[in-house]
Amino acid sequence: MFLITTSRKPSQRTRSFIKDLTQLLPYSIHITRGKKTLDELVLEAYKRNLHYILIVGEKHGNPSIMRIYRAEWVPKPVPPRLLMTVKILGVTLSRENPNATRTYGVETINISVDKCVRNYCYFLGDLLLSIYKEYISENPDLHLILEDKEGYTLLKGMNKLGKITGPLIKVLRVKRYE
Repeated sequence: MFLITTSRKPSQRTRSFIKDLTQLLPYSIHITRGKKTLDELVLEAYKRNLHYILIVGEKHGNPSIMRIYRAEWVPKPVPPRLLMTVKILGVTLSRENPNATRTYGVETINISVDKCVRNYCYFLGDLLLSIYKEYISENPDLHLILEDKEGYTLLKGMNKLGKITGPLIKVLRVKRYE
């Protein structure tokens, strides 16, 4: 679903984060950006039949923002459309969480917004639901949980056994673009 990459010249922590994020978001792949422009990223997404591009930006070596674009190429590649900007308060990588596990072979997913209170929590949940609508199941391989905490929203993944998988992402705010 997602072509995941970074801004240019990312830190090691940001590179580790996108690898973890690839585990959290099924049917996604990460690539090294290098000097690729946004238009070249659309072509990369086209080659891999992916419809969304997620670019992780950083501040002081830590992931601080995710920009989600819709990649369209009908009848030819067109400039990507910015769908959402997600401001990150902080992340906990899988290697930093002793309870984190890896989940392999994810085919079905469930996205929970039951613990959302703020609008931006619902905005992010709605986007994920629209992207993964074909893979939603009542008995999924992976649960993506959005949960409002004091001052931020926590995005976490849980496997079938109820163990945390992938990074924990503290979302400060979300900006949606129409």
